[in-house]
Amino acid sequence: MTSRLVYVGLDAPYADHKYGFRTTLEASKGTVLGHQTLDATTPVTGLIFKANHPKPKRASKTFATGTNSSFIAPSAVTAAIAAGWNIVKAKSNGRKSKSTFQIPVYVTINGIKYAWGMKKSQKAKLGTNFAALGIIEATGQEQDLVFGASFPKPPQVQSITTSGRGATASSVSSTTFFDPSKDGSIPDTFRRYAGLVTAGDWATIV
Repeated sequence: MTSRLVYVGLDAPYADHKYGFRTTLEASKGTVLGHQTLDATTPVTGLIFKANHPKPKRASKTFATGTNSSFIAPSAVTAAIAAGWNIVKAKSNGRKSKSTFQIPVYVTINGIKYAWGMKKSQKAKLGTNFAALGIIEATGQEQDLVFGASFPKPPQVQSITTSGRGATASSVSSTTFFDPSKDGSIPDTFRRYAGLVTAGDWATIV
């Protein structure tokens, strides 16, 4: 069966996010679940793909041809239950908590807070560049962090620190994401790598 690209909304505090995915569910059933067509004209602001967290609820129903299951939009839950669909909360994973060696951090891109776990040693090596890159250490009070998304992907920078001279010289490479709005404040010594931020970019991962 031909697959289609669609998206569903998410519950608060992610109400302004769109969770995109590919599905083989019939369009008529997708309509019941609140699926919206996803194409190159869909605004990328708030659009996420393949995130470990958050994830939408899932709906399933057994028909004569078998059981169908897919993500469901919050606004479609009541009507779907009335139509015989079973709703379950999707298992979310990938959220990073502060630990002995790691801190959760994030940057803002395409209207989402793209988060990941950073080693404390890496933050120390970045020094003042940590803030210059627009990286923010999560306080634990944030409710709308997005972890593990394949889209959007913030651009990255690589810094190389060299110590010693001649044959005894050694170098340490450190790569991290950065806030694209801070591009102008990044030292010239950092190498830049493009992220995934446009409709043309997300089309390459699905």
